[in-house]
Amino acid sequence: MDPVINTTGSPVRSGFIQPGFMVLQSNRLEHLRRVTVEWLGRNPLQPLENEILLVQSNGIAQWLKLALAADADADEPGCGIAAALNISLPGRFHWQAYRAVLGNLPETSPYDKQLLSWRLLRLLPTLLAEPEFAALQHFLQDDRKQRKQFQLAQRLADLLDQYQIYRADWLQDWAQGINRITGNNAHVALPDQQSWQAALWRRLIEDIATAERLGGRAQVHQQFLDACTSLTPETRPAALPRRVVVFGLSSLPRQSLEVLAAIARCTQVLLCVHNPCAHYWGDIIDPQMAQRLFSKPYKRQAPRPDMPLITGEHAADELFLRGNPLLAAWGKQGLDYIRLLDEHDERAAYEQYFTNNKLDIDLFEAPAEDHLLGRIQSDIFHLRSLAEATENQQASDTGSKTDTSLSFHIAHSAQREVEVLQDHLLRLFNADPNMRPRDVLVMVPDINQFAPHIQAVFGRINRSDTRYIPYTISDQGRRHQVPVYQALSMLMNLTASRFGVSELLDLMDVPAFQEAFALDSADKTLLHRWVEGAGIRWGLNGEQRIAQGLPSTLSHAALDQNTWHFGLRRMLLGYAVGNGDAWQDIEPFAEVGGLSAAVTGKLSHLLHVLEDYWHLFQQPTDVSGWTQRIRQLLNQCFIPQDDADTLLLSRAEKCLDGWLDACNKADFHDPLPVDIIAEYFLDALDENDLSQRFMAGTVNFATLMPMRAIPFRHICLLGMNDGDYPRQVPAVDFDLMRHDYRPGDRSRREDDRYLFLEALLSARDSLYISWAGRNIRDNSERPPSVLVAQLRDYVADSCSPALLSSLTREYPLQPFSDQYFNADSSLTTYAHEWEPESPAGADTFDTPATPDAPDSSMTTAAHPADMNILSLRDLVALLRNPPAVFFAKQLGIVFDDEELTGDDNELFKVDGLTRWQIMDSVLGDVRSTLGQHPSADIDMTTLLEQLIDNQQRSGALPIPPFGELQRTDLTQPLIKPLQRYQQLLTDHSGKTDLLVDLPPKEGAPQLQDMISDIRYNPDQPDQRIRCVLFSSQIWQGKQDGRGEPKWHYLVRQWPLHLAAQLSGPVTTHLLGPATEEKFAPLAICDAQLLLQQLLQLWQQNLQQPLSAEVKTSCKFLTTTGDKKPADEAAQIYDGGFNHRGVVQQSYVLYRLWPAFTDLLETPDADDSKFVRDSTALYHAMIDHWQKYRQAATRDTEDAS
Repeated sequence: MDPVINTTGSPVRSGFIQPGFMVLQSNRLEHLRRVTVEWLGRNPLQPLENEILLVQSNGIAQWLKLALAADADADEPGCGIAAALNISLPGRFHWQAYRAVLGNLPETSPYDKQLLSWRLLRLLPTLLAEPEFAALQHFLQDDRKQRKQFQLAQRLADLLDQYQIYRADWLQDWAQGINRITGNNAHVALPDQQSWQAALWRRLIEDIATAERLGGRAQVHQQFLDACTSLTPETRPAALPRRVVVFGLSSLPRQSLEVLAAIARCTQVLLCVHNPCAHYWGDIIDPQMAQRLFSKPYKRQAPRPDMPLITGEHAADELFLRGNPLLAAWGKQGLDYIRLLDEHDERAAYEQYFTNNKLDIDLFEAPAEDHLLGRIQSDIFHLRSLAEATENQQASDTGSKTDTSLSFHIAHSAQREVEVLQDHLLRLFNADPNMRPRDVLVMVPDINQFAPHIQAVFGRINRSDTRYIPYTISDQGRRHQVPVYQALSMLMNLTASRFGVSELLDLMDVPAFQEAFALDSADKTLLHRWVEGAGIRWGLNGEQRIAQGLPSTLSHAALDQNTWHFGLRRMLLGYAVGNGDAWQDIEPFAEVGGLSAAVTGKLSHLLHVLEDYWHLFQQPTDVSGWTQRIRQLLNQCFIPQDDADTLLLSRAEKCLDGWLDACNKADFHDPLPVDIIAEYFLDALDENDLSQRFMAGTVNFATLMPMRAIPFRHICLLGMNDGDYPRQVPAVDFDLMRHDYRPGDRSRREDDRYLFLEALLSARDSLYISWAGRNIRDNSERPPSVLVAQLRDYVADSCSPALLSSLTREYPLQPFSDQYFNADSSLTTYAHEWEPESPAGADTFDTPATPDAPDSSMTTAAHPADMNILSLRDLVALLRNPPAVFFAKQLGIVFDDEELTGDDNELFKVDGLTRWQIMDSVLGDVRSTLGQHPSADIDMTTLLEQLIDNQQRSGALPIPPFGELQRTDLTQPLIKPLQRYQQLLTDHSGKTDLLVDLPPKEGAPQLQDMISDIRYNPDQPDQRIRCVLFSSQIWQGKQDGRGEPKWHYLVRQWPLHLAAQLSGPVTTHLLGPATEEKFAPLAICDAQLLLQQLLQLWQQNLQQPLSAEVKTSCKFLTTTGDKKPADEAAQIYDGGFNHRGVVQQSYVLYRLWPAFTDLLETPDADDSKFVRDSTALYHAMIDHWQKYRQAATRDTEDAS
């Protein structure tokens, strides 16, 4: 190792750290990192002495630690370990420096932002009566639950905190009673309408204890600077570090730089600065303002020799035209920082020091110009004007239409942006086998907005899938990401919660919450089913519903219906009495029973705990009381399941301790409502710190801030929409800094512009930019961010509009658009689940053409023990959906229907599905009652009213009085069919069971089953019937017997009707609303033949699915006249504008035949397998039905 020498070149003692203010700059952050690592390795501190690293984001901190931890023999050598590092934000370090030098300051400033917010919250109500604060009094009128007061205190605390950093001179004047500010480098009087700010600052000072009044940054900064003038390495305070490394910051306030420059007398301050340009570029933006804002000329870098001097009235325009337009438009923040650094930078004092260590302080490297992106970066590096860039482009070969280094992508929504990005990344990985996921960075303006789309697109691919891309959402707030904090957020907002079914079920999904209430995954699944069955929708109880806005004038039953207490009482009564009678207007939920009933006890305990906290949180109390309540909540509702849970709950405890300590220091002890408490506490949990993990070896998704300027091979920017980026932050009306700009001032607009510039410069191989450039509703054009528009204009002007057009790709609205699968289209996708499947054929199932993507709806079904014996239910399943039978019986795969989740919404009107469910339940009860006592003395109207009362008590009907309005509509259609049903049962009071045993024939399976609903007239035993009750009419639409029947209803009864004929004629009566029809008897031989045909079709279906679907097939077979059967069937199968097709309701059908043309196979319908299979399955039933209907119509006409 080279000997350490000072600026004179003479050797110094080992372990000596040369103090000074040292600035390293480069256009590539990786060069700065390399030199920093090498410098720290060559000049180590003493053992147990911490390195102080100041960074601006946790992404930079992680990136730097990885470099320090690299092995010494790695491609980029490191120190072998990243230990004894104190990585901090600049603001935190500066107060530590004040304390170290001055020595008499508290650990936390009494003017700290957090303390100010609580102090202001206490002071504001006491000031409103004074005339000076009339503006505040007007704002705080009609302040419900102190929300306005809290928000105002937060904003004022933030503003005063910024004044301490950026406008300390103002606060010094205000403290002395001088109401003035500055403007254009001159003092001006404080406007009268804003004079309350100065008065408020003086009141704050008076409120602070005398001994601490001078303990703010505004007061101690000058005192600190004065004290530092006498510091030397020998007199350095022990608490002041020997070295401070400031790495990768893009901006610092002037006050912060003054602190660093002051301690440089005894501390080595190493600043690593990202500078996009090798030449001085400060005058290309606004040279006159630069001369006014900066007292000293810039000296670190020389301007380009051909740049004009700042003289003459047209100098500014000339300088702008001679500079790079992108740097001029986006670089203001970086320029101010570099100029502020230059005021303290004396390169002559340390340059020789680095030279003797064989290191450079200017680490500039011209970007390669072998592609368009590199040329744009080079234009910025060399400070080329637009004219020079155009000339350079014409002389080079870069920027061809095949160049992929820069691309623009236009989609319709954030979801489509992420889907398009996934295809783009898969193409990159496919093209470069050496590319790794960590080579890709994806940045978005708002990670919380994009996180659901990222998880939906990238998270749906299994790890075993070749398309799987490992990814990390890096800087999402913990509240949106961590289940424990998501649950805590729900609990903290109990008073505003509706206690919806989905909310509490989501709460039960959190492992730490489950453990606290002794729940497991099986319990949760069981509770989910019971909650739906017990009719729970929302609300804890009637009292809680009144608090949510339901009128207290409603009856107790109406208020309590469909609440958690309502459902819990039903469960407990069902456990006690089973399927017994109602008790005290509580309808038992009979499913609860056995050992599993213990789950209701756990649910009861959980609900009682939530009710206790709901009551408790409605009572305001002081911060001390709230911390006790929240601690009790944490201890009672969460039991950590792993180290991560323990760490998160410990963090919550620390937040409570810090909050209580801050309120005690601010002397704030006022009672507060839960709304304010929840907002503050949850925001505190969500604050990011420098310990969050980045650079985990996966594709990183983050906002632009954490990863700024870090180089990646491929950088992708999503969500670059107009208005979304630069991000819009509403300005505070009373922010006086808006009218007095100073270098280093915070500005979200300028920060976002510089972030975009850094993203452009840190991409090494490609920069991918996308935005929602088409309206999702009308496809109208939507502009991109102004920054993207400026970049596109630069490409068009320096290259050509044709090149810009070739770099821009537009994508269709849906990922399954035909454009992706058209051979003439340039669009491609790796989402092969959207590819049109090959027509179904014999070899379709030898090599399944199904996608590799997983389908969560598929579950494996067990093969039946004996495939040669079938039941009537099997034949019904065949007629209803032949392909589903093939998948279930032959492949062992069952495609389940979509899972029905609990309904959180109040039921005010019975919809079609609910009506069917209620009527089906009522008919089931009627069958049970009349089956046991088929007496003509039972009044059917009274029985129906009783059964509807049961439905009301079970929560199936809307709450009274809305439920009363539905009763007639529910009972009236059932009276006539039930009276007919009662009459048929009375006339045929005999009941017999029929054993069905049809032996196998020609390799077909055997049919064995029992029919137990055959009735007969004791006086005429040969008159046998079956009675079937339907919950809705069997006619399509509202045709009431004059149109097409619902064939999918009839096929459920056709095999049973055939089997009933095997011992003699049986008439099947079909009864329901507006329905009184029959299946006429058949001859025994005919019934046997038809059953044998169904059994043979079953066997054929196991070899290859029959190309049929009941609704589509019957529509095709029954269409007559001028209508084309294929067109009519296609409407049923494919659906239309206002109705879903059957293919959209069946996973099986979609996987085999995505469209009716696939099912039909050939344009010639007469030669179609679909027609042959449909005829074999359904023609006999249709023919039998139509013959009986025609005969019945003739008999009716003859009788009339």
